[in-house]
Amino acid sequence: MNHKYFFMGGLQRSGSTLLAAILQQNPEIYVSENSPICDLTYKLNQLFDNNYQYNSCPFENRRINVVKSLIDNYYYDVSESIIIDKFRSWGTHYNISMIEALYDQKVKIICPVRSITEILTSWITLFNKNKNHVSYIDKLITEKVENIDDVRCDLLMNMDGGILHQMYAMDLCRNPSFNEVFHIVEYEDLISNPSNEIEKIYDFLKIKKYTHKFNNIKFNAKSRDTDYFGTPGLHEVRKYISKISKDPNDVLSETVLIKYSGLEFWR
Repeated sequence: MNHKYFFMGGLQRSGSTLLAAILQQNPEIYVSENSPICDLTYKLNQLFDNNYQYNSCPFENRRINVVKSLIDNYYYDVSESIIIDKFRSWGTHYNISMIEALYDQKVKIICPVRSITEILTSWITLFNKNKNHVSYIDKLITEKVENIDDVRCDLLMNMDGGILHQMYAMDLCRNPSFNEVFHIVEYEDLISNPSNEIEKIYDFLKIKKYTHKFNNIKFNAKSRDTDYFGTPGLHEVRKYISKISKDPNDVLSETVLIKYSGLEFWR
């Protein structure tokens, strides 16, 4: 099947799983879980770049065909005609240029976002709720610390692939020439008016609209990365859309609130 590809980047804990659950109600749309495709295509291109035999006699069209076949074969078994590949770093200039070279199309990236302090609050709430599970963040803390939640927040922000990294991957949305590439979906807007936000996504992707239901929501995932992150409930989707998140002022320290407030450059 010839698939049409779109992408999902944005920030963690900002409603991407809920968004996927809603969009997947459309029988023509498949939304991946966290996908390896971006990493794999980057590394495959690196192999070409560093290969003596190829560089001595390069054929760019053959290189493109090989990289493209990796993506197409990865999704060979997907019956839906539209694929939304989810990976937080799709928005970098390199990745955008690569996709445009492969498929000769304007890249479109859906970016769920949320206030940074709310993202941190969501993580800390999950960690403290699952005290019997060692999260991937806690595995990085090798010595006893007094303010463990503060350390967790700093790691979440600054580790490889962390929130600051994801923000960097969205930086091009500041540039007006990329207005047609990025579509921002604020968590608050998705929760308060999901119908309106979904309609905007269809307009952005320029695909045929579908009537979605916003009650009894189900997330049809073949697998989940809960075990890797060590955080049960990480990708649970409630049947009914509602905001039950705690107030950052009730969870985060004043130090964290001051350090990570006001970073939302996309607003």
